[in-house]
Amino acid sequence: MEHFLTDQVFNAAGLAGVVVYLGSYALLQAGILRGGGYTYAILNLCASSLVLISLTVAFNLSSAIIQVSWIVISLMGIARLAWINGHVRFSAEEEAMLQQVFTDMPRPMARRFLNRGNWIDATEGAILTEEGTPVANLYYLADGEVQVISGGQVICKITSGLIGEMNVLSGGEASATVRIATPSRLFVISGDALRRLNARDPDFRNLLGKGMSRDTGRKLMSANARWSEKAAAD
Repeated sequence: MEHFLTDQVFNAAGLAGVVVYLGSYALLQAGILRGGGYTYAILNLCASSLVLISLTVAFNLSSAIIQVSWIVISLMGIARLAWINGHVRFSAEEEAMLQQVFTDMPRPMARRFLNRGNWIDATEGAILTEEGTPVANLYYLADGEVQVISGGQVICKITSGLIGEMNVLSGGEASATVRIATPSRLFVISGDALRRLNARDPDFRNLLGKGMSRDTGRKLMSANARWSEKAAAD
């Protein structure tokens, strides 16, 4: 009876390993997991370890070699990621930008993204986007204030976040003019650079889109809150 129960435990470990193998691969194909991230490597390490454990009661040399090789490769991948992440550095303003907008972006990917743009100091009155004109750049406002103008009227002010994210990838026309209201610090990257990054890296494209959508939602919620407060005051 004890021997039977032991066999059942080892068989269950093998089945669990198969489930983890197939589940992680399905998540990868669905775009939920990234092939170059920690999670996928760790799941593969766990799956191969579980299957290897199950082989102690029904040993198969070929399968054992595959599982050991998978374990070694997974460990190498985890070590490589740890080394790369440990050598990527960001300035304080870059860290703040990533924390606010691109929290899901891996550090090496974020470094490549930031290297394609520049930090600039903009003076009062400078125009970032012009209503009816194609949006050429994506901006991140780190410090300062901008006015959003439509039909010649100031409709709102922005003190942080992305500017131009709605149309920069398509090159569509800006729905409003954005003008610097006070001396400001911004990160700027061209739409052409973003499109090249998107074409080379599907993971980057997904994470960029998520960050843009999240920031747009944040600004809309903030604007709705201000309008509600104004309406209540009136």
